[in-house]
Amino acid sequence: MRILTPLQALSAAAALAILAGCSANSTIASQPFGAQGRVHSLMGRIPVALGTLAMLRINLNAGHHFTSFDRCPASGNIEYISDFSNNVVNIYRGKFAGQAPCGQLSPGGMVQPQGMFVLGSTHDLYVANTGGHNILVFHRGAKTPFKQYTDPGLQNPDDVTVAKDGTVIAANIFQANFNEAGSISTWHKGGAFVGNFPMPNSFEGLDVTAQKDGTLYYNDIDNTSDAGLLWTGSCPNGACGTFTSTGATTAFPGGLRSADGEDVVQIDQNAPGGGALITYESFPTGVSCAIGGGDPDAMDINKTQQHVFYADAINDVGGEISYPSCAPIGTVPGNSGGLPIGAAVDAPESL
Repeated sequence: MRILTPLQALSAAAALAILAGCSANSTIASQPFGAQGRVHSLMGRIPVALGTLAMLRINLNAGHHFTSFDRCPASGNIEYISDFSNNVVNIYRGKFAGQAPCGQLSPGGMVQPQGMFVLGSTHDLYVANTGGHNILVFHRGAKTPFKQYTDPGLQNPDDVTVAKDGTVIAANIFQANFNEAGSISTWHKGGAFVGNFPMPNSFEGLDVTAQKDGTLYYNDIDNTSDAGLLWTGSCPNGACGTFTSTGATTAFPGGLRSADGEDVVQIDQNAPGGGALITYESFPTGVSCAIGGGDPDAMDINKTQQHVFYADAINDVGGEISYPSCAPIGTVPGNSGGLPIGAAVDAPESL
């Protein structure tokens, strides 16, 4: 008999409260963002992207009202932190030093945002809009999305990236009606939906990153051992092949990125020392340093500065550390009743 971990017990109970339902007119390809049909809410669901510690302070119904605004500079470093509970994305300027957001994205249709990605060549922000079953795309400085990507299977995307060939790639937690476990969804550069590709041996999918040579990495929660596993494969022009295990494991997997030299960098949310940042030059063993957060989840790397920005769900802050030392630099406050999960950086140079 399989014994559920605290995370799985909570997730299973919360799953019963999901307001599921499938629209007969689901969008298949990307489209201009406008008036949409009924949002398939996941407001009763605990986000699986969080480690077990963050479950103790989760607030799925913060109920605060936010108005989108953007007083951020048109150029230079800005950082994004998504707030799952409040359905907003905070924008910060420069280094993290206790400052308030210079902008905030809270458009209608944003429901439980999680992982994010900034395309360096365009400065566009891609948001995994988990409760909306889609990927929202924002121009820098815009308060509303200009495009969205939706898998016709109404997946729940947890993270998103864009490959060098322009393919948009989302890692999905599971399908809304629970008939599927974790999966990868892809769309062509022009917006056409390509396909949905199951994650082998997955209980729930989490984070994803693509390297310059087309190599894809994602992490998930194993369906037998409950460990965090790291997988690799490729999706040329959106057509994913076989995914294979790297052998790397974590207590609970967090954000994924590629550092200089295309080393893979991964967060272990539940590692001692307030989470760990692990760099892999080869698999399955990497070099790690302690982040010193509460429950650090997603992260992004500013390669120009060699800094890492992460979302800390326990402390309701965004954090900044040096890379690869993990030396602390500063934090910024989240929102009242917030649950920071996603992090992304728009740097002067392409990431």
